[in-house]
Amino acid sequence: MDYIAHVRSTDHAIQTVKEHLLDAQELAEKWGRPLKISKICGLAALLHDLGKYSDAFQDYIRRATSGEKVTRGEVDHATAGGRLLFDMLRGTSVTKQLLAEIVSNAIISHHGNLHDYVSGEESPFLKRVEIKALEEYELCKYRFFDEVMSESDLNRYVESAHLEMLEYFKKVGQNTSVSTFLTKFIFSVLLDADRTNTRQFETIQPEYTLMSDFTVYMQRLEDYISHLGKKSSDTPINLLRQQMSDQCREHAKQPSGIYTLSIPTGGGKTLASLRYALHHSILYNKQRIIYVVPFTTIIEQNAQVTRDVLNTQEVVEHHSNVIQSDDFSDDEINLQAKLNLAKDNWDAPIIFTTMVQYLNTFYAKGNRNTRRMHHLSDAVIIFDEVQKVPTKCVSLFNESLNYLKNGMNSSVLLCTATQPALDFVKRRLVNDGEIISNLPMVSNSFKRTELEVLVEEYDTEKLSVLLQDRAAEHKSILVILNTKPVVRKLYESLKTTFQEEELFHLSTSMCAAHRKDLLKRITERLKANKRVVCISTQLIEAGVDVSFPCVIRSYAGLDSIAQAAGRCNRHGELEISTVYVVNHIEEDVSKLTDIEKGQQIVKRMIVDLKRDSGAYDGNLLSPAAMRRYFTEFYQVRESELDYPIKTGQCLAPMLFEMSKINDVNKPLLTARHRMVADYFQVIDQATTDVLVPYTKQGSELIAHLNGDISWEQARQWLKESQQYSIGLYAHEIQSLEQTDSLMTLLDGQVLALHESAYDKQFGLNPSRDSEMQNLMF
Repeated sequence: MDYIAHVRSTDHAIQTVKEHLLDAQELAEKWGRPLKISKICGLAALLHDLGKYSDAFQDYIRRATSGEKVTRGEVDHATAGGRLLFDMLRGTSVTKQLLAEIVSNAIISHHGNLHDYVSGEESPFLKRVEIKALEEYELCKYRFFDEVMSESDLNRYVESAHLEMLEYFKKVGQNTSVSTFLTKFIFSVLLDADRTNTRQFETIQPEYTLMSDFTVYMQRLEDYISHLGKKSSDTPINLLRQQMSDQCREHAKQPSGIYTLSIPTGGGKTLASLRYALHHSILYNKQRIIYVVPFTTIIEQNAQVTRDVLNTQEVVEHHSNVIQSDDFSDDEINLQAKLNLAKDNWDAPIIFTTMVQYLNTFYAKGNRNTRRMHHLSDAVIIFDEVQKVPTKCVSLFNESLNYLKNGMNSSVLLCTATQPALDFVKRRLVNDGEIISNLPMVSNSFKRTELEVLVEEYDTEKLSVLLQDRAAEHKSILVILNTKPVVRKLYESLKTTFQEEELFHLSTSMCAAHRKDLLKRITERLKANKRVVCISTQLIEAGVDVSFPCVIRSYAGLDSIAQAAGRCNRHGELEISTVYVVNHIEEDVSKLTDIEKGQQIVKRMIVDLKRDSGAYDGNLLSPAAMRRYFTEFYQVRESELDYPIKTGQCLAPMLFEMSKINDVNKPLLTARHRMVADYFQVIDQATTDVLVPYTKQGSELIAHLNGDISWEQARQWLKESQQYSIGLYAHEIQSLEQTDSLMTLLDGQVLALHESAYDKQFGLNPSRDSEMQNLMF
């Protein structure tokens, strides 16, 4: 008798339970092999669908494939495998008990989120793996031992997995953090092996992986850098850029670790970090290079630079999607669409993603998030503008990086001109050093601006006068403020002073295509030496390559002020330019805590510098000043670094600290994986992406998606429509619904604005939100 695991939709061919378990085991072993835990990973895959040997499941799948309506998940087929392993190892050694708890949790959870080991006085994990009634458990075991692997062979396999765990703990250390992340890693491998093998069977195709030769890429990059060097003049700045790039290439010989790369703005850190990554990957056999950036606005430009320089299209961009739901019912999309969605597992040589997607991989709910985690192993992971890690996520971020290095054999590069003091917090980052030597000298050599702090208070009217005076002197000027209302108000006040073609407004109320068009016009006018007066929120600080002769920045954190300074005299057109820092009294930052606290610290540092001109090496933007700023910032926000939640608890201790309960009837592990996943959101108040009718292209995309199209066609349109969407909060959507300004597409899965609700000058312009959040997915 054939025991069915899956039935192919196209020709009704059968994949047996034995075939699925052994094929998934082979994949899992392959992905565990680089960390020398292939048997641990294989064990999870080998047992994960043992429950499909029950008569109840066989009856269920035959009814389903015959066309009878069944309830998805009505037969539990995930518990049996976890119970078998737990029963085998219960009451043995401590490390065997740990092996059982880690692998069993992955098995019983592979259709949902990992179970909590401890929750209050109970153990949801034990309730499932030990107590839940399983009527055909013995029958499932019998059939598994008869068909797949004998009991004696399974015992030997488990013993091999146990020896792997002993060696792994010997190398990595045995503590709560390691056990927590190892559980996640095994779970990730199992999810990917299960989904991948199912896709292989359904499509009758082997898994396609983008496999590139990093040696070829490295040579192309070296040729490009050599050509660039011949074109550039031998100025001191160009020579220094080359020296820093050479230091990155040389540092690639160092063992895998966590390193900082503090190249100043304009120092060429994108290509320098890529140079390190390629050389290091070749020397240490890394499988992929992953760029993690804070904002979606940076991904496209950096990914395209990489494609152009390396002459390849094998660069994957992964960020937000206009479809908000991770899970679709069978009635909403067909099987092929599900399989296409399942390809999104970061199995590519070079990947660009966001900080949100990175953190989601470790901590958020949803198997699509967790499935990617194991592909972070044996990699070079580059974090660009790392100072933008959300404050509440600092501890979780540090713990993940330490595990990447120690437990996943990856090398980490933290790139920014404004390095945060991540080694100065309770859950500290264990940093292996800075790549660039003599940072104070380098920073001083790249100094192209000086700060002038204006002590008096400014309202919009007074700021408008200052702006006009500076514009008269410098021709073009950039003003960066913290909130959308004051940006719009200042822009409106200048309409009678400047011509329409020279006055620009920027905010995230505009879709990406809208902002890109405006930035293109701004750049072209600046290059042509035509006047540009740009009033923007802080989005322009997010890696946008523009250079103004003068910048005005309202008080913010020191890192934001430094980023604003990076838009002034960016390419050294002038010897020294001025960045004015002003106190704008009409800004309401009471709900923008990071900005509010940052302002307070900066004001204190300004007082320090006035009292002692030698403080912070005499420069408010020096590495010494930045370290002092972040050290104090994290001290002030210490209670928030562990991700506090409304219950008064914090998420980090739920994963990385042992429970004080000492009960032999409790599991050894105490991590509350499911509770953390339920609460975790990188963005406090998640937005919903809404399509906007910007230009003819945006309107046509909405029209296409409003028509009678297949899901496969919809996926292609949705991919294109990412440039024509904005993120809206629930209260904004409610308000728009009340005025009939929204329409629904694809059976309610996608929202779109009516033509009248989008303005060519301001976009939507919602009344109140945190500006940068809409850029982070």
